[in-house]
Amino acid sequence: MNIFKRKTKKKHIEQFGLKVAELLETVMPQIKTAIELSKIYGISFMHKPNGIYISRGYNPKQFEIIHRNHKTCFNLIGISVWNKKENIYQPIKLYYQSDGLTKIEIDNPEYFHITFNLDKIQKGKIELEHLEIENPDQKTAEKILKSLTKEQIELLELDYTFEIEFQENLYYTILDMEDGNYIAIDKKGKVYRLNHDHERMVKLIANNPNDFFKIYKGQKSELENIMYE
Repeated sequence: MNIFKRKTKKKHIEQFGLKVAELLETVMPQIKTAIELSKIYGISFMHKPNGIYISRGYNPKQFEIIHRNHKTCFNLIGISVWNKKENIYQPIKLYYQSDGLTKIEIDNPEYFHITFNLDKIQKGKIELEHLEIENPDQKTAEKILKSLTKEQIELLELDYTFEIEFQENLYYTILDMEDGNYIAIDKKGKVYRLNHDHERMVKLIANNPNDFFKIYKGQKSELENIMYE
């Protein structure tokens, strides 16, 4: 292959991802929704295995929606793209995280748009290989909350924990109070209410996790007043 040919760029991946999403819209509309909520920041070429890695980003509000409604991780099989050299539709394995295209498994990834006609894409029988999602922020929160009982842990929402940085401090969400507001802990175990609409967005509400359970017995309604104090 001519080494002077232009390499695949971000715009080619944006074009490809959108066309795949449109093909899948009737069976997997969430993929197109995820595209509308995200922005591709860059791409990188991988070797062993060969492919293209896609870096996505979100603004804070979009991230909340993605985090709440698009907790997925899977390989997708069933999409074929026209190989110009071989004159055939070639199956391509795609990897999605949070319903966003994150990796394309392909040889000669630098020349993806040259090897294939990105306007000629076919949908066959779609198969999903679901993968386990690892949440490092959840593991961090669990370590901070190790003094709690199993029953207390079950009253929290650690499956959806994510890290929030505010004024150079890190917080880990433990309850989603909706509308972009959270109950969160810091690495010292102090508990805060985070309210993005409040003049004082971050406020300490308990000095440790056990003290928090003196005001929270499992019903979020118990915390409504605290969220706006």
